[in-house]
Amino acid sequence: MRKDTGERWNSVIRSDLRNWKNKKYFGGYRVKKTGKEFFHAEAQTTTPQDIQNRGERFHRDTQTVDTHNNRTQTVAEVGTQMTKSGCYVGKGKDYRIKVRKYTTAAQLHETKMQCATVIQCFFRKIQAERKTRQLRLERDLKLKAAKEKEQRRQNLIEKKRVMENERRLHPKTEKDFEILYSGLEHWRTHETNRINKLKLIEPARLAALADLLDQESALLQKIDKLKIDATIENREKSIYKLLEKMSSPKKWLCRDNKLVQVDTPNIIRARELRDLYHALNFPMLTVDERLQILLHVKFTVKEFDCNLTRDIVDLIDREGDLISRGRGEKSLEGLRKRICNLFLQFIQTPEFNPEVTSHTKLLNITDEPWKAAAVYYCRGCTKYKSSTEFYLSTTLKHLGKCKECSLKENLAIQKTDDSCYGTMLKQIRLQESQKRKMLNKTEDTFHAMALLQESDIRYLVDIIWNKKSVISGHRLIEDLILTRWDINQELSPWNCILLTKMEAATHDCQKSPDAVYSIEFRNKVFHKLLLARQHFGQLPSMAKYLSEHYLENSEGRLVHKSILK
Repeated sequence: MRKDTGERWNSVIRSDLRNWKNKKYFGGYRVKKTGKEFFHAEAQTTTPQDIQNRGERFHRDTQTVDTHNNRTQTVAEVGTQMTKSGCYVGKGKDYRIKVRKYTTAAQLHETKMQCATVIQCFFRKIQAERKTRQLRLERDLKLKAAKEKEQRRQNLIEKKRVMENERRLHPKTEKDFEILYSGLEHWRTHETNRINKLKLIEPARLAALADLLDQESALLQKIDKLKIDATIENREKSIYKLLEKMSSPKKWLCRDNKLVQVDTPNIIRARELRDLYHALNFPMLTVDERLQILLHVKFTVKEFDCNLTRDIVDLIDREGDLISRGRGEKSLEGLRKRICNLFLQFIQTPEFNPEVTSHTKLLNITDEPWKAAAVYYCRGCTKYKSSTEFYLSTTLKHLGKCKECSLKENLAIQKTDDSCYGTMLKQIRLQESQKRKMLNKTEDTFHAMALLQESDIRYLVDIIWNKKSVISGHRLIEDLILTRWDINQELSPWNCILLTKMEAATHDCQKSPDAVYSIEFRNKVFHKLLLARQHFGQLPSMAKYLSEHYLENSEGRLVHKSILK
């Protein structure tokens, strides 16, 4: 700052800056002629800080760099011309500069803080919006997953319902007919109880029971008719499947993942016989086409001379003679069916079709009896059959009756349906294999549940667990499942618990049942597991499996050896 004294400009303060420590530099200039320096007015006030004259703590100088000044000349020379004698400068483009409000450091800091606060508010708003958008997206994905899961569950239920209705309306297998007979038995029992509860007089009650018996007989006739139709259809499917297998080429997978197909002479022979069989059964043929097919079949079977081929040739000649006489197709149905059956027998004979030996089970009579498969006596049909024709159980002491006799006895007397237990056994084995894969136990695929059959699952569910969920008491067998009691050990009769599928999913998420259930509930479960262990431990193979894979701890509980390691 300069001060006008009338004669000259005097400097109010000297250029010594030591009295103004930590002052900001706001600009100034120095007169070259006189050497006087002029500074901003802010730098002329005394410092408000208490600590003064302290040494310099921060500087930009280094120990190895020396600074010096160099004067340079700009590219474009710029100057300011004022009005003087001999030079006039116009004032048309001049404008007045007004002094603006002066801003102190505190005001500048406050302005920066306000702007920073506004920026921070908007930044936090953006962060909140992003977080909200992410949470909303996660919520939508979770709701979508839950909706899809529920939709899959509903579709599965609907598919299962449609399948059950289809099995009842169009039964195909023995299990389907077991369901029909079981439903018929439940209906008869229900109607009998209803009639007995009506408290009718004896003649009226007997008449109602007789009417019920007539209805049951009519339903049994319908079921028998369905069984005959299913037998015919299943036979046709099995024949078609066998012919396709015999005529299909042999396949190999090479190292480059290319599939190689090879047709052997036996396969070509089987394919020709298959085409002839389908041609014999093909309807809506003209007389010439039918005669040509019969002639081709005749030449094929005449390559071999035996009773079967001679019968086929005689029947073909008879049909050709009847066709030449103009007989109708209805009168020839029986004859054509005999020809088809005999030709199918010709196809299934290994001497005429060698490929059939690799697709059917044939007993070699040259083998010694003790080298053949195990054969047992059936007490029902009094026949000797293979061991695979009998039902096996963990507590079975003798084989008794074969599967066919047991099925007939069940349909005639008890009419029980074990399909739900078979489905439960399949689900148990599938879930156990998945859990073993998750626990990296794929090296040992054999486990205790592989020894159990449908009858064993029935005993576990009905006798041990009383056919209801241990937690909720739910009794619908389609909603129940056997799962591990201790998730760290494999599923077995002595380490299982009967729960609903939802309860089982929650139970499998727990690390240990001791931290979830009460001591009374655990003692109840341990008692049932002990009963199951005593029952299923009677089988020699199960006892051997227990001794090889389990040890008993101090509390009397079985612990797998892999856990002790």
